[in-house]
Amino acid sequence: MTSPLIWAYLISVGVLLMTAAHAAILAHGSDHARNSTAFALACLGFAGYQLCCALQYSAPDEASALAIHRWFNLFSIAIVPLMAFAARSFDRRQRSPQWFGGLLAMAVLLVADNFTSPYGYRFHTLDPDQLLTLPWGEQIRLVRGQPGIVYRAMRLVSLCVLVYALNVALSRIRTRDRLSGFVIWLGLGTMLLTLLLSSMSDSGVFALPYLGGFGFVVLAASFSLVVKREMVAHERLEKRITRALAKESLNRRRADALTEQILHQDLLTGLPNRNAFLASLERLIAQNGSEGTRLVVMLFDIDHLGAVKGTHGLAISDALLLQASRRLRSRIRDNDLLARSPGDGFSLVGNLIRTDAGVSVFCDKIRQSLTETMQVGELHFRLNASAGVAVFPDDALTAAELLAAAELALHDAKRAGSGLLRHFHPAMKESLRQRIGLESALREALDRQEFFLCYQPQVCADSGRTVGMEALLRWRHPEYGLIPPVHFIPLAEAGGQIGRIGAWVIDQACAQLAAWRQAGHAQLYVAVNISPVQLIDPGLEHVLLKAVAAHGIQPGELELEITESVLIEDPDRMVERFLALRELGFRLSIDDFGSGYSSLSYLRVLPVQAFKLDRSFVDGLCQDATSFEICASTIALARKLKLDVVAEGVETEEQAHRLRELGCPVFQGYLYSAPLEAEAAGLYLAQASGPALDAPIPPGLGPAGALR
Repeated sequence: MTSPLIWAYLISVGVLLMTAAHAAILAHGSDHARNSTAFALACLGFAGYQLCCALQYSAPDEASALAIHRWFNLFSIAIVPLMAFAARSFDRRQRSPQWFGGLLAMAVLLVADNFTSPYGYRFHTLDPDQLLTLPWGEQIRLVRGQPGIVYRAMRLVSLCVLVYALNVALSRIRTRDRLSGFVIWLGLGTMLLTLLLSSMSDSGVFALPYLGGFGFVVLAASFSLVVKREMVAHERLEKRITRALAKESLNRRRADALTEQILHQDLLTGLPNRNAFLASLERLIAQNGSEGTRLVVMLFDIDHLGAVKGTHGLAISDALLLQASRRLRSRIRDNDLLARSPGDGFSLVGNLIRTDAGVSVFCDKIRQSLTETMQVGELHFRLNASAGVAVFPDDALTAAELLAAAELALHDAKRAGSGLLRHFHPAMKESLRQRIGLESALREALDRQEFFLCYQPQVCADSGRTVGMEALLRWRHPEYGLIPPVHFIPLAEAGGQIGRIGAWVIDQACAQLAAWRQAGHAQLYVAVNISPVQLIDPGLEHVLLKAVAAHGIQPGELELEITESVLIEDPDRMVERFLALRELGFRLSIDDFGSGYSSLSYLRVLPVQAFKLDRSFVDGLCQDATSFEICASTIALARKLKLDVVAEGVETEEQAHRLRELGCPVFQGYLYSAPLEAEAAGLYLAQASGPALDAPIPPGLGPAGALR
């Protein structure tokens, strides 16, 4: 094999095999394994194609050349699906695999035809002269003949695959990498040109050796060039990633250090935070347990610090907290522990205290340090702190339990008022548990129909005729029994349920009044209590109008009793609300008149028709002159202002006699009836006529069992 052409074919075989090996190595552990594997298979296919060309052209006789030609045909068939597979692996659009399966099936059929036909699948007859003389005088054995229709169809398919590969290459070439793009275009263009030349040679236009494999050699070389460039870029990327990881590792260490500081230290005051406090508390408990001493945990919040934030800004409140922390540090011993609590307070541990007197001295010293005036710039502040105290081992034995006990004591102190200190007592836990249980049950009480209304008569002082009924809400819980309103109304107001409950009360009272009207009690009104939370609700008017319309009563037949304490918070707004309700025609009454601070000054502008004389004055009416004078003055004032007065809490004949002498027109109290459920109230109305109000009250609803 001294022919230059044969050597060129063999050299191309070596290049293709090396490129295939290079692609196979690149496929191992690479993110582009599919692309590299497909290209490696295409290289192997073209290597076999080129090798068969070299063997055929250098065959010693025609029989040998024809035998090799069948294997040449095999590789020429195989490279078509291999090229298609390689192109598809680089195609971003990922076309349907059905066409590729059809291509494989066609290749299998062609291979079978190739080895069963006399001259292979290309030709159905052969030319007599198989020797071709090249321009430089070299002769090669070139199998030529008349191509069949199968071969022509295969050529067309090959052309389509090559066009598809060109289209994929066009979409993948990067404009910034012009050299790689040029080489790829050169290789694909060479393959297209050689494919056309081979088709013309097989058709007898002229005689040429098959040169299509050399086009792919150029493409394989371009692949190696691109791979080399990508490897260099990958190496640079790895270096950048390594530097970035080193920087990120440094930042992570710094962040971990900062996180550790945040986890265990308050950034504002530099004190230990809650996590560090708990860890230290465990250690101090063990120390006091071994020495038989007491350990005091004191939690306190600075009262109204939120108001300081709102009026003076966060910087001032932070300065106060910082000053408070410094002052506390100066008042504690070295073996005590001070930490920042979440919110506006601190946690303090008095360590190694031997007596109860020592506990009291420690708590008083700490509280006094916070009540002293603090100065920030030109501003002076005198703050209070609510505190909760728990003692080891009297109240708890573990850090978590001791801290929970102090939290309960602090909660009790804040609920009771401002600037108070509470020591833990086991009853606090039960009280809070019951409160939480009531709050939870209250959310479902209305849906479970646990509420009901009782009605207490309001009678005319002179005639004894019942003129009105006050609707009183009651709650019968299946577990806790009958719960007084004083216990659950504040919970309903704080929890946001008072709106639904109040609307239900208004509707039920209106429905009951309508029923009594149908029973013949025409001159009767019903009074309902309106919560301060309900009063400021802009939807109250809609609730009231809907209820009276639904049950066919007039607004003036429904009296709204409103506690006078609502005037203290925002009197101007409350006057507006009173006026809005009065314009709708509802009867308005001030409940517990005389127990507040603003009644007399607002009576001249409030559009009310009546007020109720507080039971505390009625109780002392016959015992002390002061209560008598207050009742007399209040009733006289009401008569001058042409207002009705209802004396509540009338329980004795003596009280009723005195009130009649003073001119009080309406009484309400146990002297006439306890609050009655709807059925019993209806029976009461039916039995009560004129002054004969001593009709028997149904069993179980007398004064002994009723709730006031």
